[in-house]
Amino acid sequence: MTLERPDFQRLLFRTAFCLMACDGHIDDREVKEIKLMNKSSAYFNGIDLTDELEELLSDLKARGKHIVDELFDTLAKLDIGVVQELLILEVSFRLVHADEKVDENEIKFLRFLRSKLKVHDEVIRDRFGVVEYLFDKDYSQDIVKSETHDDLFASIAIPDFIDLVAVDFSKSKDEN
Repeated sequence: MTLERPDFQRLLFRTAFCLMACDGHIDDREVKEIKLMNKSSAYFNGIDLTDELEELLSDLKARGKHIVDELFDTLAKLDIGVVQELLILEVSFRLVHADEKVDENEIKFLRFLRSKLKVHDEVIRDRFGVVEYLFDKDYSQDIVKSETHDDLFASIAIPDFIDLVAVDFSKSKDEN
């Protein structure tokens, strides 16, 4: 399955949303980073992030953790190029570091994400350098051991989480 540009941008935003949400809190700095990427690059150019966010929140509320399963299933089936895969990783890395801490769930998410992409490790290293939590087997040893990712979002009460996310994005929206 190949994607047209708007569909890829939605997938990119869905990936960003799931990554931001996987630690149970969307930090203001993560929201600012998304907005900065939206203003200063073409990552999300042409899509309404507010509408996309509302759809994702609704989806999360209705289907809970299954949106992550669907994301990873979609990524595994896609026939996208190396450049698009690197864009997915770039946005993900920027968001992981936006709040200046790397959470264990974010590492799990990134490793699952990496397992669904076809880009070679050498290309990732050439583009981003050595990303220890992605490549180093000793870094949080065996976080990703199976094909399941049920523990992502495991500690999150979905209705409470949705309220927190809505508040986080509303606050950020008011500030800009």
